[in-house]
Amino acid sequence: MPKLPEADLRHAARFRCYVPAPDDPRVAGLHEHTARTFAEARLSIPVLAEVVRQWRESAGEPYVGITTDGRVRHGVYELGTVPDAERPPTEAMLRAVEEIRRRTTREQWQRLTYPLEAPQWRTWSNPEVLLYDNGLRLEEVSDPTADALLGLVRATLSEDGYAVVRHLMRLNGFLGEVTGMTGVMNPGSYQIAVFGEPSPDQPWGWHLYGHHVCVNALVAGDRMAIGPVFLGAEPDSTDIGPEAGVRPLGVREQVGLSFINSLTPRQLSVARTYRVVRDPRMPEGRVHPVEERFLAGAFQDNRVIPLEGICATELDGEQRQLLLAVIEQYSVLLPEGPRAARMREVREHLPETYLTWIGGIDDEQPFYYRVQSPVALVEFDHHAGMYLTNPVPARFHIHTILRLPNGNDYGRLLWKSPS
Repeated sequence: MPKLPEADLRHAARFRCYVPAPDDPRVAGLHEHTARTFAEARLSIPVLAEVVRQWRESAGEPYVGITTDGRVRHGVYELGTVPDAERPPTEAMLRAVEEIRRRTTREQWQRLTYPLEAPQWRTWSNPEVLLYDNGLRLEEVSDPTADALLGLVRATLSEDGYAVVRHLMRLNGFLGEVTGMTGVMNPGSYQIAVFGEPSPDQPWGWHLYGHHVCVNALVAGDRMAIGPVFLGAEPDSTDIGPEAGVRPLGVREQVGLSFINSLTPRQLSVARTYRVVRDPRMPEGRVHPVEERFLAGAFQDNRVIPLEGICATELDGEQRQLLLAVIEQYSVLLPEGPRAARMREVREHLPETYLTWIGGIDDEQPFYYRVQSPVALVEFDHHAGMYLTNPVPARFHIHTILRLPNGNDYGRLLWKSPS
C-alpha cells in the first residue's frame, strides 16, 4: 500500500463547527442535484458567471505559457535523451490503455480520445461546477471501466503520488457527504480524457480533472512532463474512519513553514510581502473572489506573474536545500526516474528561484506562498469556506498548484518546437 502522510488527529475535527446546516444558503435545495443540473443552476449566479466568462475567454487564447514579463524564455528545459533509469513508465501506461480499450465501447473510446493539439486539453478546471464536459466521467461509467481509466492514472504516477490523488478524490466524496451534495461531489465526480495516439515513442498524454484534483500528464519517448497539477481539499482531512487525521497536503504546508522559519529577520522581511492573507494594504484585485491569492490556477496558461520575494542567492546552503524540498513536494506525482530528471532541471535554475510569502508563519494562522523559477512555479494557499462556512481562510481548506512556465505546461515543449 502506498504511503500517505502521518495522521494528525489533533486537528482532524477542526472543520466540524463549520459544516453547514441543511437550510444554509450554501447547500439548501442542492441535495438532489447532479453535476450537470448543478452547473446550470450555479452558472446563473452573476459573480460566478462573470468569472467563468473570463476563464472561457482565456481558454480561447493561443497558448504561450506563464512568464514573468510576457516573453517566453527558450532553452531552459532539458529536452534531450535521458538515461534508462530516468525514463517514464510508458510500457505500463500502454498496457493500461489496452485495458481501457477492452472496457469501453466504441462510442466511449471515441468520446475519451482527442487529437494531441485539441483545445480541450486546456479546459480542465478545479471547481465542483462542470464547466467543460471532456472525455468520460468516472461516476457515469461502469465500475470496471472506471477502474481501467484509473489504471492509466496509476500506471503513470508514482505510488505515493497516486495515493495522494485518490485520497483527495475520497475527501471530495467526504465533503459531499457532510454537505448532503453527493450528487455533485463524490469520489467519481471527475473527467478523464486521452490526447494523441498512445505510442511507445510519440507524444501522447491524458488529463484527469474535477473538484480539487486536476492532473495533466504527457509522455514523449524517453521524456515525461506532469503539469499543470492542481491539488486541493476542503476539508483537508476526515475525522472518521481509517483515514481520520491524514492530511495528504499537509507536507506541502509543513515544508513551506520549515523554509520560512529558517530565515533570519532580514531575510523574512524580503520574503514576506504581507503579514496577513487579507491585508488591507493589498492592491485592488490581489484577492480574487474565487481563487483568493492564487495566480496560476485554471485558465491562467498565459498569465504574466512577476518575480517577488527572496532569491535563492540570498540563502545559505541549508536554506537552499529547504527551498528545493518545497519544490520537490510538488514533483511527488512523477515516478522516481522522471522525478530525478526533473529535480536536476530545477537545481540548475536555483540561482534564479524566488519565494514569496503572505500571512502567518506559525502553526495556526493561514498563509500563501509561491516559489517561481524559469522551470517551476508552485503555489500554496489557505482558503475561506466554499461549502464549509468559515468566512476567512483556514488551515483546513487548501489549494496548491504546479506549473511549468515558459511554455512547457502540458509537456508542449516535448512535442512542439518553440516558435
